[in-house]
Amino acid sequence: MKQDAAGNPAGFTAASAAVGRAIKTLKLPAEWITPTLELVARESSFNHKAKNPKSSAEGLFQFLDATRANYGGDKVDWSDPYQQALAGLKYIKDRYKTPEKALEHWDKNKWY
Repeated sequence: MKQDAAGNPAGFTAASAAVGRAIKTLKLPAEWITPTLELVARESSFNHKAKNPKSSAEGLFQFLDATRANYGGDKVDWSDPYQQALAGLKYIKDRYKTPEKALEHWDKNKWY
């Protein structure tokens, strides 16, 4: 796996900054950062440009077309990691209530 100058996986610094900023913006608990980044690592390996060749899933949180439509659609700049993080955190809160519960679902199903 490629690493940045600090020894983190490639993309980690940008993804971490985007998720951290989105957590603050949405006034979510600061403790959400670690489990949310674990989910992002599993879904996209911190690559905000990640695309799944088997589906329409894209981005840090691997949103499908329908999910993107439900979480901002054309009003979101899906190329921006911060805007992806805002949508991803809203989705986690709406569907699972916490990132830990999203990870539990991922552990059982290999998706969330």
